[in-house]
Amino acid sequence: MHVAMMLYAGFRLLEVTGPMDVFHEANRLCGAALYEQHLVGPSPGPVLCSNGVAVGTTDCLSDAHASFDIVVVPGSPVVGSGQEHRALVDWLSDTGRSVRRLASVSNGAFLIARAGLADHRALTTHWRDAHRLSAEYPLVHVISDQRYMRDGNLYSSRGVSDGIEVALALVGEDMGESFARRIATSLSTQRT
Repeated sequence: MHVAMMLYAGFRLLEVTGPMDVFHEANRLCGAALYEQHLVGPSPGPVLCSNGVAVGTTDCLSDAHASFDIVVVPGSPVVGSGQEHRALVDWLSDTGRSVRRLASVSNGAFLIARAGLADHRALTTHWRDAHRLSAEYPLVHVISDQRYMRDGNLYSSRGVSDGIEVALALVGEDMGESFARRIATSLSTQRT
């Protein structure tokens, strides 16, 4: 399965690496590359995240194909109103409906809502952003008291650890709940 981790200026790195670790651990425990991960940015080269780390892309939006099985949109410490991250929102608008499963972490929900992919659907986000999301996108049914949720092929989570839960739920759908629990146990017991 092809997994796209969407990168944009100011994204929160933990909201990408948490789900990535889940998919990587699934591959490790299976001994096979079940999940092929792609770091998709607005253009080739590094993308600066919110903590100042530059993360290299493996794909850019203009070349990214719509055959991703899973697309994960992380949040950012600050997601303003308006036209920021227009290339990503346009890409989501064009290809998001054909993606098998679409997930947001934290306020990455704003980018999915801007793309029109959450109209008349339920979406959760961080409690600090829930009122604003609801006010700016009145067609979105915002639910802020759930850690993560699913509405059809749309998955959303409130924050960093909840993004990991969404990734575990996605793997659980593919490989079974007991396998997802093995991943969670393995990740929680690993020591450096």
